[in-house]
Amino acid sequence: MSVLWDIRVSLDLFLGGIGIGAFLLGALLYYVDSEAYGSFIKKAFLIAPIAVIAGLLLLMTELGRPFNVIKTLYEVNPTSFMSLGIFLQSGFILVALVLAFLAVTKGAETLSGPVVYFGAVLAGLVGLYHGFLLTGISIEPWNNAIPVVFFVSSLLAGASLLLCLNLGQLDDLATKLKLPLVMNLILTLELAAVLAWAYNLALTSDSSKHAYEVLMQSFGMQFWGISILLGLVVPLGLFTLALFKKASFKSVFVPASVAMIAGSFFLKNLVVYLGQSI
Repeated sequence: MSVLWDIRVSLDLFLGGIGIGAFLLGALLYYVDSEAYGSFIKKAFLIAPIAVIAGLLLLMTELGRPFNVIKTLYEVNPTSFMSLGIFLQSGFILVALVLAFLAVTKGAETLSGPVVYFGAVLAGLVGLYHGFLLTGISIEPWNNAIPVVFFVSSLLAGASLLLCLNLGQLDDLATKLKLPLVMNLILTLELAAVLAWAYNLALTSDSSKHAYEVLMQSFGMQFWGISILLGLVVPLGLFTLALFKKASFKSVFVPASVAMIAGSFFLKNLVVYLGQSI
């Protein structure tokens, strides 16, 4: 199979999503209690720009003409998703770097609430942009469900990574934010969105049905085995055990997080490759 975009595009979407998910959780914890969760917030605001920058560097190497990114800063095309994305991601990285520097040098509790809020808005827009970048190309599998699918996947993966780096405070946070319930709700939303995307491909038109056939024939194991079963159903089951006190949240969180992070990458990767296989 000859493809225009290789795995570096998938890694950009995945790493960018990790950064966005981590930042949004860090912003939430800033408003919950910036002093008690200072360590969470510092790590979140450090992970975010590093992950997004790493993804962008991979993307630029894949595009073949990385210096064209600089050109988009002064030759703006308001109808181009790529041009819009460069501005959104550049703005987010700048704000995230400033917040990371201040959080590390002065403490998370000293950060400006409006700046954190502005960063969270940019993070949300960048998270949605990752999906709209594909939908703007108008290929059958890259339909209007993709922005939601990618955004929720990013929330799960980024939040999971951040929480894994702060296991010492996990039980306290799980109690205050009711994490087993919240994680199950988000996982259920993502499962419904992914299945609705596949269902839409299977029934909508002849071209979408062809896309569904390619999905099942060429990416069936990645879709059902990794993205659905491992990435969503297994964590749902583990968090349900914690929700009903059959296991501690901490004991199930690490394996559930590994499953969600792996599922997030494989889901985005198969969507990128499926669109190029039609």
